Amino acid sequence: MIQHRFFYRFLILSLLHLLICNVDGQAQELLFSGIGISSDKGANDTTMSYTEPLWDINRHGGVNDRIQSVDTKLIQWKGDTWKIVFGHEKEVSSITFPILKSVDLNDFISIALDITNENTHRVAIEAQCVAEKDTTLTIEDGTIFYYRSMLILEPGETDTMLIYLSRSIDTRPQVLKDNFSGMYGIPGGFLRRSWNLNLSDIDHIRIFKQNDSKDASVKVSNIRALGRYKWNDAQQVPTGFFPFIDTFGQYKHSNWPGKTHSVEDMDKQREAEEHEIVTYSSPTEWNKYGGWSKGPTLDATGHFRVEKYHGKWWLVDPEGKLFWSQGLNIVTISQHTRIEGRENYFSRISDNYYRDNLKLKYRQEKDFVEKATNQTYCRLRSWGINTVAANSDWYFYEKARAPYTIEIRSGLPNRLPDDFDAKTFKVSFRKILIDKYRIAQSANDPWCIGYFVDNEYAWPKTNQQGVIHAYFRAVREVLDELAPKKLYLGCRSNSVNFNRIAFEAATKYCDVISINHYDYNVSTFKETAGLDCPLIIGEFHFGALDRGLPHTGLRVASNQKQRARLFTHFVTQALESDNVVGAHWFQYVDQCYTARSDGENYQIGFVDICDRPYPEMINVARTVGENMYSIRLKK
Repeated sequence: MIQHRFFYRFLILSLLHLLICNVDGQAQELLFSGIGISSDKGANDTTMSYTEPLWDINRHGGVNDRIQSVDTKLIQWKGDTWKIVFGHEKEVSSITFPILKSVDLNDFISIALDITNENTHRVAIEAQCVAEKDTTLTIEDGTIFYYRSMLILEPGETDTMLIYLSRSIDTRPQVLKDNFSGMYGIPGGFLRRSWNLNLSDIDHIRIFKQNDSKDASVKVSNIRALGRYKWNDAQQVPTGFFPFIDTFGQYKHSNWPGKTHSVEDMDKQREAEEHEIVTYSSPTEWNKYGGWSKGPTLDATGHFRVEKYHGKWWLVDPEGKLFWSQGLNIVTISQHTRIEGRENYFSRISDNYYRDNLKLKYRQEKDFVEKATNQTYCRLRSWGINTVAANSDWYFYEKARAPYTIEIRSGLPNRLPDDFDAKTFKVSFRKILIDKYRIAQSANDPWCIGYFVDNEYAWPKTNQQGVIHAYFRAVREVLDELAPKKLYLGCRSNSVNFNRIAFEAATKYCDVISINHYDYNVSTFKETAGLDCPLIIGEFHFGALDRGLPHTGLRVASNQKQRARLFTHFVTQALESDNVVGAHWFQYVDQCYTARSDGENYQIGFVDICDRPYPEMINVARTVGENMYSIRLKK
């Protein structure tokens, strides 16, 4: 029996070409646990490691005319190790260099670089891969949105940066079409994106640093393609691979720190967390709303409002205390996935593994909802999270114990129609608010901050000025009628598709304008320059492949340590902005390995499918929550 088990594992390894690269440092061996297979001892098997160098001094000839630099000096250090000195005279300091064209990136999952911080201060270094014809594009250009990564390094620290090589849906070989349905990330390294470069055209890497008023020196080495991607039409998924989801909803063919193997594991985690929450029950300077109890007391209206205080915009809580909104989207006790047509994926059939796991964890069939909800509230405050953000379960709105925001869908199509009729819209929108969203309750609830109305609109193609103003004005008028004490928080525009007309209109009718900002930096978003108004970031996130899920989400983190640092980096920049009054992470729970209805299966949660918190994330969120008011006022 033992011999068969070893043969089975070897067969899957051989036929799927799933790998983990054997690199130095803790956690690096787990980089691809969401798509790899582990050995019987629980450590990822490295026998299928696959890597090719992308820089060779003998073949490139060292520093040459093809290397482009902006406010940057390049020094060849030793062999294939470079020393790069970034200046601070430009908005972005960068160096762009060619890679070996003899390496076919279609065979790989990622590009990897080892980077060392040579400074006495922390540095944030970014990199992206581009095609030669695109070397003049800005780093914000949509075609290279996804082929980008960031490392945040302490003085003297070395870490591995990963840039994942995403693929479009039309590049899937037949074996994937036949065997894996409705998943953006697929075992073996397929990461679907909406925008993609032709991997055969990628021939340059750009390393860069945003201007932070300091020069920075780093060493870069071991530039390589990493991770075998070899799905093709000649392959077949081996008999025995299915089911690949275990009884708890986790990926079956890999191990990672924190994976749940039994109900006893859940019990141990629950008990440990209960003790931790007693120790860290709340940031020390918060009032009951999460406002700054030791800060100034402004006019108290009994509801949330906005005010500019000492040159910065703020939310003000019902007690008149300064409030900055650190939130989580989709705070929930459910995570659904499709079963029909995919029954062979699952060791145990369930369309809601997260809910099932909560029942196991709390040993209650009837009142587990109340227990899970209570635990969630305790968690959020302990973690420094003071806002239940958009699209959360109604449990958290109806019996609120934390401030919350509600996202309302107005009933309009995703592209605002050119022939928008404000009069007709107001009638239907009013009915939606009353019947579907039961607005009378939240309109009088002091815990309700306000409403986002619609999400990531595509704006009309003609008469934008007239239509956009008419839309925002109509929403404002209906909200003033039904919920006059609540804030209109805008429509969470996608920052990549910024529309100045829409933002200027929003400042006229909204109390707070809003964006979904999937980027590594807040400081680089300058499109609202000149608009003196409060702004809230409705969505952002970072994800990695080292905790058992097959897709990173919209912004890549190389590992969990970096994911946590990216969170701190992003939120700190938001706190330092004069206009930003909050930032809401998307989302509370990891998405299912087998995906939600649209295919997203991202490692983007504060907790996993078994309700185990990610310690790296909660520790940094807790630190930010404890210090965010002093950071914002720079005390």
